[in-house]
Amino acid sequence: MKKLIITFSILLLLNCTHLLAQTNPETLLFPNGIEKNPVTHPNPEKVVDSVVNPLSLSHKNRIISNISVPTYQLFTASESNNKHIGVVIFPGGGLTTNWVDKEGTDLAMWLSGQGINCMVVKYRTNRKDEKGEMIIPMDDYKGAVYQDARTGILKMKELAEDLKIDKDKIGILGFSAGGWLSERIVIKSTETKEAVDWKPAFAALIYHGNTLSNFKKIDNVQALPPIFMAIARDDKKMPVKEIIPGLAAIAAEVKNSELHIYSKGDHGFGLAYDKGHSVSKWKDSFYDWLLDIYNK
Repeated sequence: MKKLIITFSILLLLNCTHLLAQTNPETLLFPNGIEKNPVTHPNPEKVVDSVVNPLSLSHKNRIISNISVPTYQLFTASESNNKHIGVVIFPGGGLTTNWVDKEGTDLAMWLSGQGINCMVVKYRTNRKDEKGEMIIPMDDYKGAVYQDARTGILKMKELAEDLKIDKDKIGILGFSAGGWLSERIVIKSTETKEAVDWKPAFAALIYHGNTLSNFKKIDNVQALPPIFMAIARDDKKMPVKEIIPGLAAIAAEVKNSELHIYSKGDHGFGLAYDKGHSVSKWKDSFYDWLLDIYNK
């Protein structure tokens, strides 16, 4: 009987943990709405449940499309373990979807457990026609997602006092298309002579990278914040030979930056639960990098 009670208690605890992992509410990124929103879809927001890895912390793997109303989820550090650092996370999905769990909430849950406060932004998405062309004009769409990213950073700063985050220690991390968005925001923050209040303190580009020629177009490299980069050699969507020169230039020329190249993992490894031994450590390296740049 005693063993039965213990077993039931363990199962109840696991079930509660599972439920708690799914209860972080979504909050509107623009609570007053978006005037003349250029990103609208004929169909409502669509959620597809993909295969969930047994080791997933969120116990979910949602792929969301037709996003015209951006939201965010908060994952806060405990008071006793708070490192006073904030990370705004942008999932990947080719700009037409958001992989909000595999490339969002799973990492946010892990980082918040280490004392890093996180926000996962579900940014607006485009959609494609039968020929694979983006339907919403890219100039309009880029303006919209840049606005989502900037607002996410500003929202984290607005919440900094309540979350006990240092406002000058709020950065961004993006996977794949979210990495592209992160990179664009970092570069744009250097394109004005005036200080911008949404400039990220650091950035992480996970399986995203640009070419050396694009890096050389940056006018003020010294104004870039520290950048963490992680990619697999067998990435089929971003050939390493093409992007390594650009990533290596960032690592060499941007202070406190790091580049991690893993032997296996392909594109979209997320937290890399089953992609290889070394690639699964990238999140630990990112966390340690944060501690290093802030002398924690």
